[in-house]
Amino acid sequence: MQDSVIDNKLLAQREQQFKELFLSEFGRMYKAAYILLGDEDEAKDAVHDVFAKLWDGTSPLKEESQRTYLLTCVRNRCLNIIAQRQTRQKAARLLMPERMQAAGGTSAMSVLSEDHDEEIIEAVNHYVEERLTPQTSRIIRMHFDEEKSYKEISNSLGISLSAVNKHIVQGLRKLRSTFKDREA
Repeated sequence: MQDSVIDNKLLAQREQQFKELFLSEFGRMYKAAYILLGDEDEAKDAVHDVFAKLWDGTSPLKEESQRTYLLTCVRNRCLNIIAQRQTRQKAARLLMPERMQAAGGTSAMSVLSEDHDEEIIEAVNHYVEERLTPQTSRIIRMHFDEEKSYKEISNSLGISLSAVNKHIVQGLRKLRSTFKDREA
């Protein structure tokens, strides 16, 4: 009984410290994130992600360096967001180069959002069906269409995990190579 009272007091104290830290550092972290990302919502999300990791214990915090640490964490989170943006834009350029040029410099993401996803999906599906080996095609479909894990595919087909991995890696390599060649 007494242990639960102590645990509740410690939890309440931790929550109060966390709240104070959040209130004192959020503004500074948000400004840094906004400067890097240029988007209010993404900046808020980046700061909230850092605090969420801090709260669940996946990011340790030393009291003597907490301000520097928090700013470093938010900077790193922003850099990850920027890298993800660039990856999406590069993928869009690889898959739709002629559409982007025809759109007169419109961003890759907006080009993709204009119902061109169906054409890409159709081209990829056709390639998977016609150009990959039947086994590789089947495994790619099971993993991506049916969302089966490597282990589920392995058990279903009676092959090893490494064989499943080999087929997926080879299939994706061929897809990337083919669709990269479309880049103008």
